[in-house]
Amino acid sequence: MFVTQPSFQQDMPAPLVAPGQKYWRAATLSLESPWYLLVYDVSCDGQKLSQTSLVAWEATLLDMLAEIPNADVSRIARLEKRRDAQAPWELMWIDALWEPSPGEAVGLLLMRLASDSSIRDAHLLPVSDVPGRRLIYQATT
Repeated sequence: MFVTQPSFQQDMPAPLVAPGQKYWRAATLSLESPWYLLVYDVSCDGQKLSQTSLVAWEATLLDMLAEIPNADVSRIARLEKRRDAQAPWELMWIDALWEPSPGEAVGLLLMRLASDSSIRDAHLLPVSDVPGRRLIYQATT
């Protein structure tokens, strides 16, 4: 969970932010849950610029993906806190994201990591194949 203060908000030019986003926010981590990095393109003065957003919740990631055109999404990664003192953070690139099928009790999203062929839930537990899932994101690289 992230906590922000109004004093940390900075107005940003509309072309440099995702649809519906109004501010850059300074954020602090209050719980040690995974974060997501969403890399996408924005148009500014006739050019495409890369934007990276740090996303705290799966629901927020899904909301952002619903607003950003699929062609503008470059990559998505999961950033997870580890207990290893030498490498306390692990960055895992996501190859695909799905919305679960209706009635499937596995959370808000399912993913396939670049390093693994299994489909996993948000806790990285493998899930069996179920028809009716909707593909939300597919990596192109």
